[in-house]
Amino acid sequence: MRIISTILKAKSVGKTAILCGDKRLSYGELKERINARYSDLRKVVKKGDRVVLKLPNTPELIILSYAIMKIGAIPVPISHLLKQRETEEIANDVKANVIISDGGLEVIVEDREMNLDNDVAMIFYTSGVTGRPKGVAHTEDTIITTCRMEGDAMGIREDDVISGTAPLSFTYGFGALAVIPFLFNATVSLIEHVPSRKKIADILETIERDKITVFYSTPTTYRLMLKIPHRHNLNSLRLLISAGEPMGIGLYRRLKMLLPHAEVVEHFGCTESFHAVISNVPGKVKPGSLGRELPCYQIKILRDNGEECPRGVSGNLAFRGPAGKYISENEDKEWHYTGDIVYRDSEGYIWYVARSDEMIKTAGYLVSPHEVENILMEHQAVSEVAVAGIPDTMLGQKLKAFIVLEDNYKPSEELKDELKQFLIVQIADYKVPSDIEFVNSIPKSNRGKIIRKKMI
Repeated sequence: MRIISTILKAKSVGKTAILCGDKRLSYGELKERINARYSDLRKVVKKGDRVVLKLPNTPELIILSYAIMKIGAIPVPISHLLKQRETEEIANDVKANVIISDGGLEVIVEDREMNLDNDVAMIFYTSGVTGRPKGVAHTEDTIITTCRMEGDAMGIREDDVISGTAPLSFTYGFGALAVIPFLFNATVSLIEHVPSRKKIADILETIERDKITVFYSTPTTYRLMLKIPHRHNLNSLRLLISAGEPMGIGLYRRLKMLLPHAEVVEHFGCTESFHAVISNVPGKVKPGSLGRELPCYQIKILRDNGEECPRGVSGNLAFRGPAGKYISENEDKEWHYTGDIVYRDSEGYIWYVARSDEMIKTAGYLVSPHEVENILMEHQAVSEVAVAGIPDTMLGQKLKAFIVLEDNYKPSEELKDELKQFLIVQIADYKVPSDIEFVNSIPKSNRGKIIRKKMI
């Protein structure tokens, strides 16, 4: 397939393509491994088959994906953390013919046909935070176009070592770690660890050992990095890219204090777009914003009645450009609505407000939880925060803040009062949470997105 020849075209077959722990694969060896798996798999996989891949971030997942595409079949990467029931639901939805996991290869013998366009290259599933996960079919064009555009915008170079914690089972991770490095003849360093307080030291050790220059992750990981910053040499990092949830100005400033030489870039994409639609870019970062639309996308911010919002007015985010198609739908959409509320400022930068279904209505006012969270994150005591609307008979909903404190702070009523006063001088009284609860962690999806319904 064209995607193989386009992506794996390194000038030197001896150049390192993948690092993973103490393993090293050159571009030449990567091509050989893909061809070997292609020869093995085509005995059981045929053109058009959907092959579910339930594996962690390893070279094998990348190799299998490209070998399956070379057959003309369709890889469907899913999180290796999913339970059996969740795996079966996706396998049934996509009418999978083969499932490959750490347990081996399972062929589904029943005849399963699916009406998909002939140019479908891969299928990825949405996170399912706001409902059942949906399968999104992507073509070679949507994959290559979006990833090449982003790589150009980020200034990716042949001497870059690219890494991150984003799972390969999501488009953010697959694009960052399995497409962009190979499009630009760079090297990828794969990290198998799921970010946690116990594993962050191993992640930082990998950055130091492999001299990683570009790192794709989420605000959750970057907050963990700030916990033990002085134990490892992170000077190789020149670019930190963040997605999955809004970063906020507070976290941006802390990262810049830790790594003043590195660019900290926030961007916004979705499964439907494959990679970034909106992004800050090196040299043109506006802290706290999502950035501007990237060259192959057009953005509209619309009122509920479909009228376009003037600058400074919040509305529904819609984009037009390269995009996948839901496997449950046959028609192509010109405009794609993301379900997010944003606004554009006077300089054209786009600012996140909230998910449309997360806006809190209290005493007749609409409040963005992200606005309150963003301000609280500027307080030195706050490590993480989530604001939710709690049902209330008088107000409809009342605001409550769930806060994870920095290690050197202890919960107290005095600290609650201090945090409320910190808000009162900066935002309207109706936006100040009536209650604050100190917690050990914030519930999040495996993409790093806050799951607010678990806090209500």
